[in-house]
Amino acid sequence: MRRNALFCALLAAATLGLSRFLAAWRAWRASGSLDAAAEAVVLGAALVFAMVWLGFLLYEVDRAAGQVRRKVALYEWLLARRGGPAGRQAWPLTPPAGRSGR
Repeated sequence: MRRNALFCALLAAATLGLSRFLAAWRAWRASGSLDAAAEAVVLGAALVFAMVWLGFLLYEVDRAAGQVRRKVALYEWLLARRGGPAGRQAWPLTPPAGRSGR
């Protein structure tokens, strides 16, 4: 339940963030001021962070359900660092000795 609430909050933040980012981008392009550029950069970074986190949550749920076709190394690394049941089953980032990893 908590994960669903987090997902909805991040989705709302990403949706609103995209709108704010595009408005800041247009303001920066129209005025060319440093303040508008800084606002666009900060909003863009926050938007990217929210979208990566959303992707991680979706990946984690799909991985637990066994529906992941291709492993994403960044997300697997985060799961491994976090520990817990998902982290113990993490796909190795480097293949064992003597194996090609495929």
